[in-house]
Amino acid sequence: LAGLEEIQEGAIYLDGSEISQIPSGKRKIGMVFQQYSLFPNLTVEQNIGFGLQMQKMNRDLISEKTKKVISLVELEGKEKEYPISLSGGQQQRVALARSIIMEPKVLLLDEPLSAIDAKLRKSLQQKIMEIQKGLNLTVVFVTHDQDEAMLLSDVIWLFNQGRIEQSGSPIQIYTRPHTHFAASFIGNYNILEAQEFHA
Repeated sequence: LAGLEEIQEGAIYLDGSEISQIPSGKRKIGMVFQQYSLFPNLTVEQNIGFGLQMQKMNRDLISEKTKKVISLVELEGKEKEYPISLSGGQQQRVALARSIIMEPKVLLLDEPLSAIDAKLRKSLQQKIMEIQKGLNLTVVFVTHDQDEAMLLSDVIWLFNQGRIEQSGSPIQIYTRPHTHFAASFIGNYNILEAQEFHA
C-alpha cells in the first residue's frame, strides 16, 4: 500500500484513483513502522518536522505545525530531547506524529505497539483511537493481537497464509466466523463439526 514494494498483481485505489504506479512519496499515505525508525541525531521536534523540511516548507509554518502535532500526541516538554532519552511509548508517539504532520489520506500502522508493555499499550491504543476520530483519518492497523483488533477496528480483515479469510465488523467476526481458522483465531470457541452437533 505504501509503495515500498512493487505489487505482483491487482490494483490499489485511493479516493477512486489507481495509485500502484505512483511513487511512494507522492501517494499521501503515512507509515508508522514496528521499529520506530527515528533519526537518532535529531530532536523530537526535528524528527517530527523532517518530512515538511524535505518539502521545503516555510520554517515558521513547520514550527507551527510541529507544535500542534506535539500537543496532539502529548509530548509537550520533550521537544528538544533526542530519541535515546525517550521511553518506547514516547518514541512511538514521535513516529506517529511524524506521519500525522504530513496530513496523509491513509495512515498505515505496522504492529506499532508490539514492543511496548501491556499497561502503556492500552494508553496508546486509546490515544490512537482519539487521534483517528479527531482527524477523521482512515487507518490500516496491522496486528496479531486479537484483543487489539477487536478494540480498535471498525472493520477487520483476517488474513491467513496471505489470503483474506474473512472480513467484517468485530461483532460479525466474533459471532459469525466463516471458517475454522476464523473461529479459532478470534476468541475462545468450542468448535463442533456439523455431524457432532446433530449427534
